[in-house]
Amino acid sequence: MTKRNFAIIGTTLLIVLMISYLVLSSIFRTGDDASYIDAASTTVVSPGAITLVPSEETSGDYTYIPPTSEYDSNDLDNIGTDGVGVNPFVPATALDLDPESITVFVNKEFALPMDYIPTDLVNPDILFDLQSSDERKLMRYEAATALENLFTAANRDGIILYGVSGYRSYERQYNIFTRNIVKQGKTHTLKYSAVPGTSEHQTGLSIDVSSASRGYKLIASFSTSPEGIWLADNAYKFGYIVRYPLDKAEITGYAYEPWHIRYVGDALAKYLYSNNLTLEEYYNYSPSEDFDFEATYAELINYTPPPTPTPSITPTPSITPTPSITPTPSITPIPSIAPTPSITPTPSIAPTPSIAPVTPTPVVVTEAPTAGEDGN
Repeated sequence: MTKRNFAIIGTTLLIVLMISYLVLSSIFRTGDDASYIDAASTTVVSPGAITLVPSEETSGDYTYIPPTSEYDSNDLDNIGTDGVGVNPFVPATALDLDPESITVFVNKEFALPMDYIPTDLVNPDILFDLQSSDERKLMRYEAATALENLFTAANRDGIILYGVSGYRSYERQYNIFTRNIVKQGKTHTLKYSAVPGTSEHQTGLSIDVSSASRGYKLIASFSTSPEGIWLADNAYKFGYIVRYPLDKAEITGYAYEPWHIRYVGDALAKYLYSNNLTLEEYYNYSPSEDFDFEATYAELINYTPPPTPTPSITPTPSITPTPSITPTPSITPIPSIAPTPSITPTPSIAPTPSIAPVTPTPVVVTEAPTAGEDGN
């Protein structure tokens, strides 16, 4: 054979070997991929489950690391919408009486301290029925943030909600309750108004909501308005519940209030909504045997306003008669001076006639009468 023939045969053999190597490599690689896919199909892969192993150990390939048991249950109900596992909701086994907790239980038996004021009150950026600054516009920070999201979602659906009354201090609740007792009476007041200290408004987690279609009033017909219907159907999506629902008055102790919503957090809100539960039912609450509501709050529920002192009547001073004005005497006119009469000239005196000589008359002498004798 010539050198040329040897070169052709060698080249041909080399090509055959290379083709064989490529075919065999492809077969083995396909088998490895199938094994990887089969393993991955039986387990939920969580972030961080695939780890890059140093090249000196794996020749540059990625090695699959099985996930930890935390996400290895394959429980689809325990997987969030973003693919990250979340812990399932576990119902409470005891009453939550911590005022700072978002799931705190407040009712007629379990009251808040008189001086309790939440430390994280803020003004949520929502519509209110009043423009001025007021404590009614305050909410706890977490509840306020969720409320803003709720109002925004309602607005996107063409629903305009208004906040009416959020946080309420003990003092304000006292004034509201006692005023209702006086004006509405005990029976009506205890259906709709909480004794001060037992109002959820004091927690900063509750708010009363209304609409322009209902004149911003808190009335039962709100439940049949588009706004009330939307709120009842969607509040739980934002961590809120209708706290005093229809047909639960015997359980909650209050009449139906479709306007009163309470923040309890996303997980509990969804649980209560899905199971049609109130907080009383969730906590399996029943009044303590020794709890007497009437006796405990007797002073408040039998409140009577202090009598308004009648002011003493100040006698009206007698009116001093105005002295009559002495009329100024009229000035007597000075009489005109009569003209001095002209002097009548004195008549000349006639000369006295000369006196004739007198003849002396003879004197007659008589005797005086004696005593005792008649005088005629």
